[in-house]
Amino acid sequence: MDFKDTLTLIKDDLEKVEKAIGKYFESDVEIIPTIGSYLFFGGGKRIRPVMVLMSSRLCGYDGEDRHIAHSCVVEFLHTATLLHDDVIDASPKRRGNPSANSKWGNEVCVLVGDFLFAKSFDIMAHDGDSRMLRILSDTCLRMAEGEVLQQVNVCNLKLTEDEYVNIIERKTATLISTCCRLGAVLGGASADEEKALASFGLNVGMAFQLVDDYLDYTADEERLGKPTGTDLREGNITFPLILLYENCNSEQRSRIGHFVENGEVNPQDIKELTELMAEQNVFQRVEARAVDYIKRAKSELAVFDSGSPYLDGLHAVADFVIERDL
Repeated sequence: MDFKDTLTLIKDDLEKVEKAIGKYFESDVEIIPTIGSYLFFGGGKRIRPVMVLMSSRLCGYDGEDRHIAHSCVVEFLHTATLLHDDVIDASPKRRGNPSANSKWGNEVCVLVGDFLFAKSFDIMAHDGDSRMLRILSDTCLRMAEGEVLQQVNVCNLKLTEDEYVNIIERKTATLISTCCRLGAVLGGASADEEKALASFGLNVGMAFQLVDDYLDYTADEERLGKPTGTDLREGNITFPLILLYENCNSEQRSRIGHFVENGEVNPQDIKELTELMAEQNVFQRVEARAVDYIKRAKSELAVFDSGSPYLDGLHAVADFVIERDL
């Protein structure tokens, strides 16, 4: 089974998620559904809702609505962080299109991000499950901590691998882990199954971010939807740069420091840095680390009996994270 097969397997559920997203974005404040439509129907693989849906079905959930509602919640939380990130980073593009903040302004987009957070908790309140609410509340706290940690380490070339892993675990991997854990709870999974799915999601989330780090330097700009080297321009120290800086001589470190502090790097500067990373086998090392996370993720699912198409689907999602070129 590949990722497309996975999407086909849960096609009906995904269609319900798309309809529910539109419904939840309804508001008599006209600009909110306008921006909502722009954000949610302009691309994206819906990885997080897919994780909720697949995990819940794997664990035996056979209800009509709750997995749909919680799929919307995780997508809203994710999108809210992207809105706020784009404002903080002054990003002009998102997925190859003008970013929402470049179209409607920073102030409105921050507030629409706040609307998404509020709507998420409104959906959870109507669901009425205090355990799910606690899980998602804890997740939001950890995501916020990750965002703060990233910001206080902007342009910090002394950032260590362990410190960076801590940031991306909170900022990215925690939400993907929670998606799988929510599915387990919805399906009435055992404690061991819930723990396994949460760990699966965490490892997939770590790999997802490392692949993003890799693609920021290596992907085709047209397919990436933004200029390569965006992280560098924004002063975000990611895994490829950490690995490179650790293994450079003093002259090369000085050059990297100039790039990071200046921020206004041109394509030739990015090319120079990318070539240096290639010489140091940085990209192979980042890819190997991501592959290792995926292997760990898959091993966690051994607690489930083989033969379920939803188990195969989760394996396919893990493979897609590594194989994607975007």
